[in-house]
Amino acid sequence: MDASTQLQETVQELQLIAQQAGSISNQIREMENTLILLGTHQDGNSLFKQSGGILVQVDDKAALVEELKEGLEKFQNHVQHLVERESELRDLYETLVKKLEVSK
Repeated sequence: MDASTQLQETVQELQLIAQQAGSISNQIREMENTLILLGTHQDGNSLFKQSGGILVQVDDKAALVEELKEGLEKFQNHVQHLVERESELRDLYETLVKKLEVSK
């Protein structure tokens, strides 16, 4: 594969990773805000979570908090992996640009 084609593919992958990281970062913020709200939720008040297209009443607040924390950790790990991959791709991008400049 020539450097020009590889550069185009690298740019496309960088764009895709940036979109994914942005989307996951939004989900992380939503989960963090939900955990904050759950911390202020008064016992005895009804609590619901979305499951598919419906809301389901939750009886065990602690289990819901734990489920959210586990999901949050998975998202944080995934976004960290994306950030690392983005860094690798940026390095590759710089290398390819230099390679193309030299070959002109």
